[in-house]
Amino acid sequence: MAGPLKAGAARGSRLVASMRRRHWLQAAVSAALVGSRSVDAQMRIPLADMHSHYGLITRSLAGSGLADELRSQHVALMAWKLVADGRWIHATATGIEQVSVPEPGALAAHFAATLGRMKAYLREHQLKTVLSAADVDACIAADGTPGVVLASEGADFLEGQLSRLDAAHAQGLRHLQLVHYIRTPVGDFQTKVPEHGGLSALGKGLVEACQAKGILVDLAHSTGDAVEQALQIARRPVVWSHSWVDRVGGRFVDPVGFLQRRLSLDLARKIAGQGGVVGLWGLGLTNPRDRWSVRPRDTRGYANEIAQLIDWIGRDHVAFGTDIEGVGPNWSVNDYAGVRAVVDHLQDMKLPSETIQRVAYGNYARVLKAALG
Repeated sequence: MAGPLKAGAARGSRLVASMRRRHWLQAAVSAALVGSRSVDAQMRIPLADMHSHYGLITRSLAGSGLADELRSQHVALMAWKLVADGRWIHATATGIEQVSVPEPGALAAHFAATLGRMKAYLREHQLKTVLSAADVDACIAADGTPGVVLASEGADFLEGQLSRLDAAHAQGLRHLQLVHYIRTPVGDFQTKVPEHGGLSALGKGLVEACQAKGILVDLAHSTGDAVEQALQIARRPVVWSHSWVDRVGGRFVDPVGFLQRRLSLDLARKIAGQGGVVGLWGLGLTNPRDRWSVRPRDTRGYANEIAQLIDWIGRDHVAFGTDIEGVGPNWSVNDYAGVRAVVDHLQDMKLPSETIQRVAYGNYARVLKAALG
Protein backbone atom coordinates (compact mmCIF):
# COMPACT_ATOMS: atom_id res chain seq x y z
CA MET A 1 0.00 0.00 0.00
CA ALA A 2 2.88 2.40 0.73
CA GLY A 3 4.06 2.36 -2.89
CA PRO A 4 0.72 3.41 -4.44
CA LEU A 5 0.21 6.04 -1.72
CA LYS A 6 3.62 7.58 -2.42
CA ALA A 7 2.95 7.49 -6.17
CA GLY A 8 -0.42 9.15 -5.66
CA ALA A 9 1.14 11.87 -3.51
CA ALA A 10 3.85 12.50 -6.10
CA ARG A 11 1.28 12.70 -8.88
CA GLY A 12 -0.75 15.18 -6.83
CA SER A 13 2.36 17.32 -6.32
CA ARG A 14 3.11 17.34 -10.05
CA LEU A 15 -0.47 18.33 -10.84
CA VAL A 16 -0.36 21.21 -8.39
CA ALA A 17 2.96 22.43 -9.77
CA SER A 18 1.52 22.36 -13.29
CA MET A 19 -1.55 24.30 -12.24
CA ARG A 20 0.53 26.82 -10.35
CA ARG A 21 2.51 27.60 -13.50
CA ARG A 22 -0.61 27.72 -15.64
CA HIS A 23 -2.64 29.86 -13.27
CA TRP A 24 -0.09 32.27 -11.79
CA LEU A 25 -1.90 35.23 -13.32
CA GLN A 26 -5.27 33.92 -12.08
CA ALA A 27 -3.79 33.66 -8.60
CA ALA A 28 -2.71 37.29 -8.70
CA VAL A 29 -6.15 38.41 -9.81
CA SER A 30 -7.75 36.21 -7.15
CA ALA A 31 -5.60 37.76 -4.43
CA ALA A 32 -6.82 41.19 -5.41
CA LEU A 33 -10.44 40.02 -5.48
CA VAL A 34 -10.40 38.41 -2.04
CA GLY A 35 -8.12 40.92 -0.39
CA SER A 36 -11.06 42.84 1.00
CA ARG A 37 -12.62 39.74 2.57
CA SER A 38 -11.97 38.88 6.17
CA VAL A 39 -9.56 36.09 7.08
CA ASP A 40 -12.49 34.14 8.52
CA ALA A 41 -14.44 34.45 5.26
CA GLN A 42 -11.47 33.11 3.29
CA MET A 43 -11.15 30.15 5.65
CA ARG A 44 -14.85 29.37 5.51
CA ILE A 45 -15.40 29.14 1.80
CA PRO A 46 -19.04 28.17 1.15
CA LEU A 47 -19.65 24.63 -0.04
CA ALA A 48 -21.98 23.33 -2.73
CA ASP A 49 -22.85 19.75 -3.61
CA MET A 50 -24.47 18.74 -6.89
CA HIS A 51 -25.59 15.31 -5.64
CA SER A 52 -26.46 14.33 -2.06
CA HIS A 53 -28.79 11.77 -0.45
CA TYR A 54 -28.10 12.96 3.09
CA GLY A 55 -30.76 11.50 5.41
CA LEU A 56 -32.52 9.63 2.61
CA ILE A 57 -30.78 6.23 2.37
CA THR A 58 -28.65 5.14 5.34
CA ARG A 59 -29.49 7.76 7.98
CA SER A 60 -32.89 8.32 9.52
CA LEU A 61 -33.97 11.72 8.24
CA ALA A 62 -35.42 12.82 11.58
CA GLY A 63 -32.20 12.04 13.42
CA SER A 64 -29.74 12.74 10.62
CA GLY A 65 -28.56 16.11 11.88
CA LEU A 66 -28.65 17.40 8.31
CA ALA A 67 -29.75 20.93 9.16
CA ASP A 68 -27.04 21.34 11.79
CA GLU A 69 -24.45 19.89 9.41
CA LEU A 70 -25.38 22.30 6.62
CA ARG A 71 -25.14 25.29 8.94
CA SER A 72 -21.99 24.27 10.81
CA GLN A 73 -20.06 23.47 7.62
CA HIS A 74 -21.37 26.51 5.70
CA VAL A 75 -23.01 24.50 2.94
CA ALA A 76 -24.55 27.15 0.73
CA LEU A 77 -26.17 24.85 -1.84
CA MET A 78 -27.06 21.17 -1.77
CA ALA A 79 -28.85 19.29 -4.53
CA TRP A 80 -30.92 16.94 -2.35
CA LYS A 81 -31.63 13.92 -4.51
CA LEU A 82 -34.55 11.63 -3.87
CA VAL A 83 -34.02 8.23 -5.52
CA ALA A 84 -36.91 7.97 -7.95
CA ASP A 85 -36.51 4.21 -8.43
CA GLY A 86 -35.25 3.41 -4.94
CA ARG A 87 -37.94 0.84 -4.09
CA TRP A 88 -37.15 -1.23 -7.19
CA ILE A 89 -33.35 -1.57 -6.97
CA HIS A 90 -30.84 -3.17 -4.64
CA ALA A 91 -27.08 -3.51 -4.21
CA THR A 92 -25.25 -6.63 -5.41
CA ALA A 93 -21.62 -7.67 -5.23
CA THR A 94 -20.89 -5.93 -8.53
CA GLY A 95 -23.24 -2.94 -8.52
CA ILE A 96 -26.88 -1.82 -8.37
CA GLU A 97 -29.56 -3.88 -10.12
CA GLN A 98 -33.28 -3.57 -10.79
CA VAL A 99 -35.16 -6.25 -8.85
CA SER A 100 -38.79 -5.66 -9.80
CA VAL A 101 -41.05 -3.75 -12.19
CA PRO A 102 -43.13 -0.92 -10.70
CA GLU A 103 -46.90 -1.18 -10.91
CA PRO A 104 -48.65 1.66 -12.80
CA GLY A 105 -48.80 4.74 -10.58
CA ALA A 106 -46.26 3.40 -8.08
CA LEU A 107 -43.35 5.54 -9.28
CA ALA A 108 -45.40 8.73 -9.17
CA ALA A 109 -46.69 7.86 -5.68
CA HIS A 110 -43.18 7.11 -4.41
CA PHE A 111 -41.92 10.45 -5.76
CA ALA A 112 -44.77 12.40 -4.17
CA ALA A 113 -44.40 10.74 -0.78
CA THR A 114 -40.61 11.16 -0.65
CA LEU A 115 -40.73 14.76 -1.82
CA GLY A 116 -43.37 15.46 0.80
CA ARG A 117 -41.10 14.15 3.58
CA MET A 118 -38.20 16.22 2.32
CA LYS A 119 -40.24 19.42 2.16
CA ALA A 120 -41.63 18.82 5.65
CA TYR A 121 -38.06 18.52 6.98
CA LEU A 122 -37.05 21.79 5.30
CA ARG A 123 -40.02 23.59 6.85
CA GLU A 124 -39.38 22.16 10.30
CA HIS A 125 -35.72 23.15 10.28
CA GLN A 126 -36.21 26.47 8.51
CA LEU A 127 -33.95 25.62 5.57
CA LYS A 128 -34.33 27.59 2.35
CA THR A 129 -35.70 25.87 -0.75
CA VAL A 130 -33.91 27.20 -3.82
CA LEU A 131 -36.45 28.15 -6.47
CA SER A 132 -34.88 31.06 -8.35
CA ALA A 133 -31.57 32.63 -9.35
CA ALA A 134 -32.09 35.23 -6.62
CA ASP A 135 -32.30 32.39 -4.08
CA VAL A 136 -28.92 31.11 -5.26
CA ASP A 137 -27.36 34.54 -4.74
CA ALA A 138 -28.90 34.82 -1.27
CA CYS A 139 -27.51 31.43 -0.22
CA ILE A 140 -23.94 32.06 -1.34
CA ALA A 141 -23.83 35.46 0.35
CA ALA A 142 -21.43 35.69 3.29
CA ASP A 143 -24.24 35.43 5.83
CA GLY A 144 -26.56 33.36 3.67
CA THR A 145 -28.70 30.54 4.98
CA PRO A 146 -28.11 27.05 3.54
CA GLY A 147 -30.08 26.47 0.35
CA VAL A 148 -31.53 23.11 -0.65
CA VAL A 149 -32.21 22.35 -4.30
CA LEU A 150 -34.96 19.73 -4.56
CA ALA A 151 -33.74 17.15 -7.05
CA SER A 152 -34.58 13.72 -8.37
CA GLU A 153 -32.24 10.92 -9.39
CA GLY A 154 -34.26 9.66 -12.32
CA ALA A 155 -37.31 10.98 -14.17
CA ASP A 156 -39.16 7.72 -13.53
CA PHE A 157 -41.97 9.53 -11.71
CA LEU A 158 -43.17 10.85 -15.06
CA GLU A 159 -44.16 7.29 -16.01
CA GLY A 160 -43.79 8.25 -19.65
CA GLN A 161 -45.96 11.38 -19.42
CA LEU A 162 -44.05 14.60 -20.03
CA SER A 163 -47.03 16.62 -18.84
CA ARG A 164 -46.30 15.51 -15.26
CA LEU A 165 -43.19 17.69 -15.23
CA ASP A 166 -45.37 20.76 -14.61
CA ALA A 167 -46.64 19.39 -11.31
CA ALA A 168 -43.11 18.44 -10.19
CA HIS A 169 -41.88 21.94 -10.96
CA ALA A 170 -44.79 23.42 -9.03
CA GLN A 171 -43.77 21.26 -6.07
CA GLY A 172 -40.27 22.77 -6.15
CA LEU A 173 -38.23 20.39 -8.32
CA ARG A 174 -35.31 22.34 -9.83
CA HIS A 175 -32.68 19.71 -10.68
CA LEU A 176 -33.51 16.55 -12.62
CA GLN A 177 -31.28 13.59 -13.49
CA LEU A 178 -32.81 11.85 -16.50
CA VAL A 179 -32.03 8.19 -15.76
CA HIS A 180 -30.82 5.95 -12.94
CA TYR A 181 -30.93 2.14 -12.60
CA ILE A 182 -34.32 0.90 -13.84
CA ARG A 183 -35.55 0.58 -17.40
CA THR A 184 -37.14 3.82 -18.47
CA PRO A 185 -38.84 5.22 -21.57
CA VAL A 186 -36.60 8.30 -21.22
CA GLY A 187 -33.38 6.73 -22.52
CA ASP A 188 -30.38 4.47 -21.98
CA PHE A 189 -28.18 4.30 -18.89
CA GLN A 190 -24.61 3.13 -18.41
CA THR A 191 -25.13 -0.15 -16.58
CA LYS A 192 -27.49 -2.03 -18.95
CA VAL A 193 -27.68 -2.96 -22.62
CA PRO A 194 -28.91 0.10 -24.55
CA GLU A 195 -32.38 -0.11 -26.06
CA HIS A 196 -33.13 3.44 -27.22
CA GLY A 197 -29.97 4.39 -29.08
CA GLY A 198 -29.39 7.10 -26.48
CA LEU A 199 -32.38 9.29 -25.62
CA SER A 200 -35.87 8.38 -26.75
CA ALA A 201 -38.20 10.96 -28.27
CA LEU A 202 -39.58 11.40 -24.76
CA GLY A 203 -36.08 11.95 -23.38
CA LYS A 204 -35.24 14.56 -25.97
CA GLY A 205 -38.51 16.32 -25.25
CA LEU A 206 -37.71 16.18 -21.55
CA VAL A 207 -34.39 18.00 -22.04
CA GLU A 208 -36.19 20.75 -23.96
CA ALA A 209 -39.01 20.98 -21.41
CA CYS A 210 -36.64 21.19 -18.43
CA GLN A 211 -34.65 23.97 -20.00
CA ALA A 212 -37.77 25.88 -20.96
CA LYS A 213 -39.28 25.54 -17.50
CA GLY A 214 -36.18 26.29 -15.43
CA ILE A 215 -35.01 22.86 -14.26
CA LEU A 216 -31.31 21.97 -14.36
CA VAL A 217 -30.65 18.96 -16.62
CA ASP A 218 -28.37 16.30 -15.09
CA LEU A 219 -26.90 13.68 -17.45
CA ALA A 220 -25.28 11.42 -14.81
CA HIS A 221 -25.79 7.69 -15.49
CA SER A 222 -26.66 8.39 -19.16
CA THR A 223 -24.87 6.53 -21.95
CA GLY A 224 -22.44 8.35 -24.18
CA ASP A 225 -24.97 8.49 -27.03
CA ALA A 226 -27.56 10.00 -24.70
CA VAL A 227 -25.08 12.64 -23.52
CA GLU A 228 -24.16 13.57 -27.09
CA GLN A 229 -27.84 13.92 -28.03
CA ALA A 230 -28.67 15.99 -24.96
CA LEU A 231 -25.80 18.36 -25.72
CA GLN A 232 -27.11 18.85 -29.26
CA ILE A 233 -30.50 19.84 -27.85
CA ALA A 234 -29.42 21.89 -24.85
CA ARG A 235 -29.43 25.67 -25.07
CA ARG A 236 -28.29 26.17 -21.48
CA PRO A 237 -25.45 24.48 -19.59
CA VAL A 238 -26.05 21.00 -18.18
CA VAL A 239 -24.27 18.97 -15.49
CA TRP A 240 -22.95 15.49 -14.96
CA SER A 241 -23.49 15.55 -11.22
CA HIS A 242 -21.47 12.59 -9.98
CA SER A 243 -19.04 9.79 -10.82
CA TRP A 244 -15.46 10.01 -12.08
CA VAL A 245 -13.68 10.82 -15.30
CA ASP A 246 -11.32 8.52 -17.17
CA ARG A 247 -9.77 8.72 -20.60
CA VAL A 248 -12.13 5.95 -21.73
CA GLY A 249 -15.79 5.91 -20.68
CA GLY A 250 -17.59 3.08 -18.93
CA ARG A 251 -19.35 0.23 -20.74
CA PHE A 252 -22.24 -1.93 -19.55
CA VAL A 253 -20.03 -5.01 -20.05
CA ASP A 254 -17.45 -3.78 -17.53
CA PRO A 255 -17.31 -6.18 -14.56
CA VAL A 256 -18.28 -3.77 -11.76
CA GLY A 257 -20.45 -0.68 -11.37
CA PHE A 258 -17.48 1.51 -10.49
CA LEU A 259 -16.03 0.98 -13.97
CA GLN A 260 -19.38 1.13 -15.76
CA ARG A 261 -20.08 4.52 -14.23
CA ARG A 262 -17.02 6.39 -15.45
CA LEU A 263 -17.43 9.36 -17.79
CA SER A 264 -15.03 9.64 -20.70
CA LEU A 265 -12.68 12.61 -20.77
CA ASP A 266 -13.96 13.45 -24.27
CA LEU A 267 -17.55 13.77 -23.04
CA ALA A 268 -16.46 15.66 -19.92
CA ARG A 269 -14.77 18.20 -22.17
CA LYS A 270 -17.85 18.47 -24.36
CA ILE A 271 -20.03 19.17 -21.31
CA ALA A 272 -17.49 21.77 -20.21
CA GLY A 273 -17.35 23.21 -23.72
CA GLN A 274 -21.00 24.17 -23.45
CA GLY A 275 -20.51 25.80 -20.07
CA GLY A 276 -21.49 22.75 -18.03
CA VAL A 277 -20.05 21.25 -14.86
CA VAL A 278 -18.83 17.76 -13.93
CA GLY A 279 -19.09 16.56 -10.32
CA LEU A 280 -16.65 14.17 -8.68
CA TRP A 281 -18.19 11.68 -6.27
CA GLY A 282 -16.87 10.75 -2.81
CA LEU A 283 -16.21 7.08 -3.50
CA GLY A 284 -13.10 5.39 -2.13
CA LEU A 285 -11.89 1.95 -3.17
CA THR A 286 -10.14 -0.86 -1.34
CA ASN A 287 -8.70 -2.18 -4.63
CA PRO A 288 -8.24 0.82 -6.94
CA ARG A 289 -7.84 0.24 -10.66
CA ASP A 290 -5.60 2.14 -13.08
CA ARG A 291 -5.14 5.83 -12.16
CA TRP A 292 -7.87 6.13 -9.53
CA SER A 293 -6.12 7.08 -6.30
CA VAL A 294 -8.85 7.59 -3.66
CA ARG A 295 -9.02 5.13 -0.77
CA PRO A 296 -11.75 4.76 1.87
CA ARG A 297 -11.75 7.71 4.32
CA ASP A 298 -9.13 9.39 2.11
CA THR A 299 -9.98 13.08 1.84
CA ARG A 300 -6.52 13.94 0.53
CA GLY A 301 -6.87 11.43 -2.31
CA TYR A 302 -10.22 13.02 -3.17
CA ALA A 303 -8.52 16.42 -3.27
CA ASN A 304 -5.84 15.04 -5.60
CA GLU A 305 -8.55 13.75 -7.96
CA ILE A 306 -10.25 17.15 -7.89
CA ALA A 307 -6.91 18.70 -8.88
CA GLN A 308 -6.54 16.19 -11.72
CA LEU A 309 -10.01 16.99 -13.02
CA ILE A 310 -9.32 20.73 -12.89
CA ASP A 311 -6.20 20.14 -14.96
CA TRP A 312 -8.16 18.10 -17.51
CA ILE A 313 -11.30 20.20 -18.06
CA GLY A 314 -10.63 23.56 -16.42
CA ARG A 315 -11.44 25.17 -13.10
CA ASP A 316 -14.78 26.56 -14.33
CA HIS A 317 -16.22 23.08 -14.89
CA VAL A 318 -15.43 21.00 -11.77
CA ALA A 319 -17.58 20.64 -8.66
CA PHE A 320 -18.40 18.34 -5.77
CA GLY A 321 -21.00 15.67 -6.45
CA THR A 322 -20.40 13.66 -3.31
CA ASP A 323 -23.20 11.08 -3.58
CA ILE A 324 -23.37 11.12 0.23
CA GLU A 325 -25.14 7.95 1.45
CA GLY A 326 -25.07 6.60 -2.10
CA VAL A 327 -21.41 5.56 -2.33
CA GLY A 328 -21.58 2.54 -0.04
CA PRO A 329 -19.29 1.61 2.85
CA ASN A 330 -16.03 2.50 1.07
CA TRP A 331 -16.68 6.23 0.97
CA SER A 332 -13.96 8.84 1.07
CA VAL A 333 -16.46 11.44 2.31
CA ASN A 334 -19.93 10.82 3.68
CA ASP A 335 -20.71 14.12 5.38
CA TYR A 336 -19.91 17.81 4.96
CA ALA A 337 -17.16 17.82 7.55
CA GLY A 338 -15.40 15.50 5.10
CA VAL A 339 -16.02 17.88 2.20
CA ARG A 340 -14.68 20.73 4.33
CA ALA A 341 -11.52 18.65 4.88
CA VAL A 342 -11.13 18.27 1.10
CA VAL A 343 -11.31 22.05 0.68
CA ASP A 344 -8.70 22.41 3.42
CA HIS A 345 -6.42 20.04 1.47
CA LEU A 346 -6.90 22.09 -1.71
CA GLN A 347 -5.86 25.18 0.24
CA ASP A 348 -2.83 23.33 1.62
CA MET A 349 -1.92 22.40 -1.97
CA LYS A 350 -1.76 26.15 -2.70
CA LEU A 351 -4.29 26.12 -5.52
CA PRO A 352 -5.34 29.68 -6.41
CA SER A 353 -8.08 30.93 -4.10
CA GLU A 354 -10.36 31.73 -7.03
CA THR A 355 -9.98 28.18 -8.32
CA ILE A 356 -10.95 26.70 -4.95
CA GLN A 357 -13.95 29.00 -4.64
CA ARG A 358 -15.25 28.04 -8.07
CA VAL A 359 -14.91 24.33 -7.38
CA ALA A 360 -16.24 24.56 -3.82
CA TYR A 361 -19.44 26.42 -4.72
CA GLY A 362 -19.14 28.87 -7.62
CA ASN A 363 -19.47 26.50 -10.55
CA TYR A 364 -22.65 24.84 -9.31
CA ALA A 365 -24.08 28.24 -8.41
CA ARG A 366 -23.37 29.53 -11.91
CA VAL A 367 -24.89 26.63 -13.83
CA LEU A 368 -27.88 26.48 -11.48
CA LYS A 369 -28.56 30.18 -11.98
CA ALA A 370 -28.31 29.72 -15.74
CA ALA A 371 -30.92 26.96 -15.58
CA LEU A 372 -33.27 28.80 -13.24
CA GLY A 373 -33.00 32.03 -15.19
